[in-house]
Order: sequence, then structure tokens, then C-alpha cells
Amino acid sequence: MPRTVAAFVHSLIQPAVEDWFLKQCQDPATRMYAYYKPTDTVAPGEFRIASESPGPEWQPVAAEAVRTDFTRQMAQQWIYNLSGSLPILPIELDLTA
Repeated sequence: MPRTVAAFVHSLIQPAVEDWFLKQCQDPATRMYAYYKPTDTVAPGEFRIASESPGPEWQPVAAEAVRTDFTRQMAQQWIYNLSGSLPILPIELDLTA
């Protein structure tokens, strides 16, 4: 378990970035956008990167698409920088468990 809020948020973003990178490499012409699913106050929020919204409960992280020239690390940091005000952290966040 990550021991800082920053590490915890990065751990939420990483699976979305890994999935995006594979899909973007297979089809570089497809514009993909970052989405998040807010926390339900108990479970943490989630991130996905897709060409369209994964569902009605998902919100865009930004209006612009993830840049196709981003590396994994650049996409990770871009989403992290935008996530500061998003409701993704559960109320009871125990980073020591």
C-alpha cells in the first residue's frame, strides 16, 4: 500500500495509463480522453483513458485528449496534475495498512 497521498493517487492512475499506452500504440489515430469515477466515500475513485466515456458515472478529467506523443510517464504526470481537485479519495484513507 502506498504510504503517501501522492503515491496512492499515482497507483490509481497507473492501470489506466498502462491500458492507454497499449491501445494508443495499436491505433495512434484514435483520440483518447482521461475519465474518472468519483469515490463513493468508501472505495477510492478510478481512472480510465478511452475514446468515449466508460459510462454515465464517469466524468472527464480534462476537455482535451491525452496527447499521442506522451510517454507513459508524461501521461501519468499530466493526469496526476489535473487530479488534485477531483473527488477520488475516500473519506477514511488509511495509508498505513
